[in-house]
Amino acid sequence: MSYEWMISTPEKEGLDSSIISQVDDYIRQKRYRLVNSVLIVKNGKIVFERYYNKYNENSRNNIKSIWKSILSITTGICLDKGIIKSLDEPIGNYLQEFELNIHPYHKLITIRHLLTMSSGIYWNGGIHYHCPMIVQMMRTNDWISHIADIHMNSVPGMQFQYKEWDVMLLSAVIGRACGSTAYDITNEFLYQPLHISSGRWPQSPCGFSYTVMKGEEDSDLSARDLAKLGMLFLDNGKYNESQIVSVDYVKQAVNSSHTNASFGSSSSDDDAYGFLWWLFPNGYRCRGFGGQEVTVIPDKNFVSVIQATPTPSSKSYGDIYENILRKAIL
Repeated sequence: MSYEWMISTPEKEGLDSSIISQVDDYIRQKRYRLVNSVLIVKNGKIVFERYYNKYNENSRNNIKSIWKSILSITTGICLDKGIIKSLDEPIGNYLQEFELNIHPYHKLITIRHLLTMSSGIYWNGGIHYHCPMIVQMMRTNDWISHIADIHMNSVPGMQFQYKEWDVMLLSAVIGRACGSTAYDITNEFLYQPLHISSGRWPQSPCGFSYTVMKGEEDSDLSARDLAKLGMLFLDNGKYNESQIVSVDYVKQAVNSSHTNASFGSSSSDDDAYGFLWWLFPNGYRCRGFGGQEVTVIPDKNFVSVIQATPTPSSKSYGDIYENILRKAIL
């Protein structure tokens, strides 16, 4: 079953169409040849939709680290359904690898620390998405045990550091908690209710879902699919009159006050980090390597999506929002 979108015009929904109409020229002027889609939803209606490079409304684009924000939503669903008892549970309750006293800090790591990227596990991301630490892990058969052997460089909850370990462990926790995989829970309780079609996420040799590396084409989503995820949070976890994830979890996910972790120089263009969502003064967003971006401005009832083809040297395209889309809603 497909979701039927309502279509409107920028003017009818209170946007400045003269500014929005500059998107094509801006992308052309900047020579952003890898940008594939720009979509705006205002008041629940599509008011602007552009595709490039032979893409269309049915085309699917790799989501990269937008997966992190999706996994955050899945965590909230698990909490609501009692699959996970509390965000402050030690991850060792689900991952015995972190109950072996390999490091004294391991028993202090909670699900909340994974959601806020503050586990304290050492991470070096490398350059241009070529991460030697990930390559080393992928040579092993037990990725969770490999991560458990990595040095801890801070007490859990004390320091924010954007890294892949925390979200991989979160996926593993969800999988162990539900006796399946994070993809299965996401597909049943998030994707299907939102009429989102996605191939099965890859699995590690030890059985947890992931999508943050190469060979993850099955995790591709369309621009309209991503807009639904933004609208879900905009509507406090409700979609088509169904409460997909609780209002309480959504509010926590887009609020930085629940963590004491210091937010250092890894903040990108945003001011803070919630539960795997980037936060800024008037809204929040999810981002993925190579230009994937969903931005939500709650008080303007506004969601925008930007997608691009990721390459090892590709960049982000947040300036499309900052220089064009943002100005149209002021």
